[in-house]
Amino acid sequence: MMNFLLLFALAIPAALVVVIVLALRRREHVTSAAPGAGTRGVRRFFQYLLLFALTILAAVGVADLLGRLFGATTSGGETLALPLSFTLVGLPLACLIAWWTRRAMRHDPEEAASLWYAVYLTLATWTALIVAMVALQALLSGALRGDVNGDALARLVVWGALWALHWRLARPLGDMRGWPHLLVGSLIGLGTAAVSMGLLLGTSLGALLLDGPGELVFGTSGELARFGAMFITGALVWVRYWPGAAARLPRSTPWLAYVLPVGVGGGLLTALVAASILLWQVLVWLVGDHLGLNARQHFADSPSALAFTVVGLLIWWYHGAILAETRRNRSEVRRVYEYLVSALGLIAASAGVGMVIVAAIESFTPGVDLGMSVVNTLLGAVTLLAVGVPVWWLFWSRIQRVRADDPVSETASPTRRTYLVLLFGIVGVAAVVALLVAVFVLLQDVIAGTASAETLRSMRYALGVLVTAAAVSAYHGAVFREDRHVALPNRPTGPRSVLLVGAPAPGLALALSRATGARTQVLVRSDGAAPPWSEETLIAALHAHPGEDLLVMGGDPPEVLVLDRERPHHDA
Repeated sequence: MMNFLLLFALAIPAALVVVIVLALRRREHVTSAAPGAGTRGVRRFFQYLLLFALTILAAVGVADLLGRLFGATTSGGETLALPLSFTLVGLPLACLIAWWTRRAMRHDPEEAASLWYAVYLTLATWTALIVAMVALQALLSGALRGDVNGDALARLVVWGALWALHWRLARPLGDMRGWPHLLVGSLIGLGTAAVSMGLLLGTSLGALLLDGPGELVFGTSGELARFGAMFITGALVWVRYWPGAAARLPRSTPWLAYVLPVGVGGGLLTALVAASILLWQVLVWLVGDHLGLNARQHFADSPSALAFTVVGLLIWWYHGAILAETRRNRSEVRRVYEYLVSALGLIAASAGVGMVIVAAIESFTPGVDLGMSVVNTLLGAVTLLAVGVPVWWLFWSRIQRVRADDPVSETASPTRRTYLVLLFGIVGVAAVVALLVAVFVLLQDVIAGTASAETLRSMRYALGVLVTAAAVSAYHGAVFREDRHVALPNRPTGPRSVLLVGAPAPGLALALSRATGARTQVLVRSDGAAPPWSEETLIAALHAHPGEDLLVMGGDPPEVLVLDRERPHHDA
């Protein structure tokens, strides 16, 4: 009886949604005369939402049943009702809606081009990928320890097949709609492989230098087996997604947003943080306060810090090498790369300056050191300066040399202007927050009548941020003032927008935009009757229409029509 009620409860909502979708589709064919009109968007939303939910339910149910066949442990007959319900209800309905969707796509190409279809494929592929990765990691981890995980094997078979199916379906999406699937999949694989590689190397070094390796591999923890299985899983996913697909995408904004902030920035930031921890631990052991710890206790985290330093540098080097061809010329991509790396070095160096202020205040004010002595704080500052200053100086001096050689181009660069504006904004926010904290602490003690040197000690972190913000703002303010004195070339005067209709012209739109400052678009005539464009003639004709919107028809000479976008349009 309980099983019947559960099946009924699952079937009723599914049936209602199917009826609603069918009704919407029938009404759409009756009332909609134009493609995409009526309730098509609503119908697609519910259609793909239902398909996604039923696909997940069916996969969960089939994987659970298959796991039982593979010997997975169960907790009795009651638990069998749920996977059976998911399978008996979800699988047929999912197949029915999938068949209906494919049939609609054969009759209407707009169905395959819809946004909701791309969203469904992307979400379904991500979901199947993550579940299959977890299953593969559990299966490999158990196999390395001599165990066979039947439940993990079943989930890998079912969800792996589901991922492969949706991967194949997602291939025709193209570059514009397919990049979220490929880039996020690459990020999932890269993140898993990088973290597991750091943990694997760190654990291996710790086992070789501090512990015995036997317990790690064959004991109850099995850390090496677990991290090794995680690394293999992440590496397989990354190889399939990045070198196999995403690396060949056009160098568009989403592609660069993955390579620069994630690959270059994430790799370098990981290396800087890990190297700072490692160097600080070495300096503290040599000249700092050990806090009563022996060498094994003090350097317990050093193997992991060394491992993540290597991993971060490897990721930084690899993604920098990908951009090497793009960075040969002084393009905006190269500027973004150099300013990004310089900013990361500046952050580390600024943190070091702030720590120097904190250590200086701690040295001559009374108080209790909680967790870190004054000497160790000063060594932390030295570490951050030793790591951050070389990185910042190497790339910033390179930027400034280019600026000295070609001040007009570098000063006019949107990357440089954006970098300086963001820097002033972030520093300003940090300074305001630090000032509020410092004033609050001071007034609190003044009102309570307890103002003393301890008050200054309580304000040390806020004062460190204020001093650092002042130093950074002063230097970059001088840079900004120097940039303002550079005589920039006058912006090209021309029309506001241009729509060219005629023969194909690769590179013509970019050339016209640079020469006139107009937003330019080219439409190619399908009859092929238009003569080729003359760039010189076009530029001369466009300069006669500053600030206007133009429609230009191909010809000799071209026909220029002025569009009036300000006048309202009234239907007859």
